[in-house]
Amino acid sequence: MADHMYVEQLTPLDLAMPRTYIRVLLVFQTAISTLAVTQSLQHGLDKLLKQVPWLSGRVFPSTSMQNKASLEIRFNAGDTPTLFDKDSIAATYTTLSSHGLPMEAIPSEVWPVPSMIDDALCAMGAPVFAASFFRFADQSVGLCVCLHHNAVDAAGFSEVVRLWARNVTETEFEFSGSPQGRLERVSTALSPDLGEISALSSESLFALHPEYSSVPPAMPTEFAPCTSRLFAISIHRINGLKKTLRKYMPNTPTTNVLLCALIWTTITRVRTNRKPALESETSRLVTAVNGRQRISERLSIPENPYFGNAVLYSLTKCHVGVLTTSNEEAMRSLAQLCECISESQSQSTINSRRIAEVYRLVDYMEDYRSLFVGWDLFGSRDLTITSWADLDLYGMDFGPMLGKPTFVRLPCMEADGVAIILPRQRALSEEMLEIMVMLRRDDMESLENDSMWRTLVSGNKVYGDDSKVA
Repeated sequence: MADHMYVEQLTPLDLAMPRTYIRVLLVFQTAISTLAVTQSLQHGLDKLLKQVPWLSGRVFPSTSMQNKASLEIRFNAGDTPTLFDKDSIAATYTTLSSHGLPMEAIPSEVWPVPSMIDDALCAMGAPVFAASFFRFADQSVGLCVCLHHNAVDAAGFSEVVRLWARNVTETEFEFSGSPQGRLERVSTALSPDLGEISALSSESLFALHPEYSSVPPAMPTEFAPCTSRLFAISIHRINGLKKTLRKYMPNTPTTNVLLCALIWTTITRVRTNRKPALESETSRLVTAVNGRQRISERLSIPENPYFGNAVLYSLTKCHVGVLTTSNEEAMRSLAQLCECISESQSQSTINSRRIAEVYRLVDYMEDYRSLFVGWDLFGSRDLTITSWADLDLYGMDFGPMLGKPTFVRLPCMEADGVAIILPRQRALSEEMLEIMVMLRRDDMESLENDSMWRTLVSGNKVYGDDSKVA
């Protein structure tokens, strides 16, 4: 009997995401044989895909009931993706781990799918999920996990990995998930707010949400070479800055807010040194906010997580001249900046109504591909920061053969003005906050030589210049 084809409809919040894969490398220190490890992982994966069957599917272009361009996941019951074995790499874990595991030393061939999904792959249906496995030259293994960004966001990604780990370690683990599809689930949760904004036009919604635009971004005549680097800042240094800021603020800033402010000011200063004309302009900081609990406290709970996209963007504006100040008022300016970022990310700013407005804005589009971001992607002026700090990937235990990851890394990416705060490893005696920064190559060189930035990341030999291992 032929397998039945099922369809998982994607939501407007899913459609607003870029056509890319979220790709994460989990590194485990182990001496167990490859065959035993892969069999254990595959067994857990087989169970996971029975529990969340759409993970075995592909994302296809489709047409909605309103005859609008859309996307959907199509899958057959019983399909199970295979864990790809990518053999061994030349580098040793011993050497790479002593240098903070720089991703430049990990060959791109270990990944099972590319970062970007081109038109050909999209047309034939891009896999929702793909994973591969490789060995280091001496010991230890790398697990590359990839999920389609139109299917999940970073929080959804972490929930998938958490369930995979539980299926590996817990023989009797059962998970049934929600009987509702994601579209019904999120639209039901937002229904009161969707009803309240039903009279708002598309033009009104664009006016309320400057983080989106109906106008494509202006493309430069040529693209400057870009690169990415991993930096680390001691939590003790951050806590010291928090203590100093208390005299200037009514409330101590969160670690995330302070990190965003420090990254924004430093990168803007570096960019302005190269291009002094920026001094008279306004820079925008865009941060990704997980909207699950803001939609509803019951939308996503540990025993029934919501895997789909629930990402909203906060927008903070500041005059470049204020961001680049280095006088005696710098600490007061930093405090004010932290307050502005906190307000833009707050639950009073990004609440269920605002999320419903974004949902409706995308839903109004005749073609979701005609929705663009509202900030400057190519002008070396704005900055986007995504925090994965609270995604507990380091705490996910894959059992006695693998244990918990010793490193969580993202592949090297080329972009200008993007930063990702990596998952925190809180169990360490001296925790380091890891930040992946993507910039123009010339700005990156200036950042690495910037005296204030070097002071912030100093005292960390693991991530120094000697970490660039071939």
